Amino acid sequence: MKSILFLGSSNTFGVGLHTFKNEYLSESGAKLLQWPYNQTNEDNTFIKSVRWTGLVSKYLNKKEINVAEAGGSPAESLHRLQNTNLTDIDYIFFEFSGIYNYFDRYFHNDEYPKTPHEIEGFLTNGKNDRPELRERILNWLDKYNPDEFINEVLLLLKEKIEQLNDKKIIVLFWHGDFDFNNEKYNWLKKYMVKFPTKQNQNNYIVHNWILENNYRICDEHPMKHLIYQDIHAGIKGNEEIYKIIINHLNEKETTNSWR
Repeated sequence: MKSILFLGSSNTFGVGLHTFKNEYLSESGAKLLQWPYNQTNEDNTFIKSVRWTGLVSKYLNKKEINVAEAGGSPAESLHRLQNTNLTDIDYIFFEFSGIYNYFDRYFHNDEYPKTPHEIEGFLTNGKNDRPELRERILNWLDKYNPDEFINEVLLLLKEKIEQLNDKKIIVLFWHGDFDFNNEKYNWLKKYMVKFPTKQNQNNYIVHNWILENNYRICDEHPMKHLIYQDIHAGIKGNEEIYKIIINHLNEKETTNSWR
């Protein structure tokens, strides 16, 4: 069986979907949930059963290879793409989010803080431990240039995609303030999925569409007044994301416009 490779962050992993398990739908159950989440193996199994990546894989009758993770970034996904054996891969999904983490420029190691929450926690823990790492993070924050990172990632991603003529590429822009009228995105639009909103029928930002339709976990969850206000897509949101993506894939197949 051929496979689909999903690269991205928490939105592609399905963070928060386990909160819809029956045991968390009551007041007593919801009070067990803490942020950041600490999922059990059963929670992760539930996430895999309802997230949009699994629904897409089932529809296409392909094996799901989801290597997305909370705190992931486009640079990290690019690193994974460049170092993955793609022989049995038919489709590649690549998520862009608005977060770029410390991984982007320095380390490929889970020992280091990556998300803004983790970086802040490390810098403010009062321990003054690992001074060299602290200094490097502070230097990184001081010199951080989001335009530099996005331009670098776009350039390297384009080079990689041009080498993958036999793969079907789908790019999702989840969060962020991107100017898609900028010519640097022109080559990429053929791979991007539109999520039309009332204000913008050509909207590419998935979260804008989620927000407009109240598809966030904090919109859908029956115990939303008791749990963390999670802005990831909920159960209904993942189902609707899946439908839009399948329509996009079918249109690509019908028009033979993958490239």
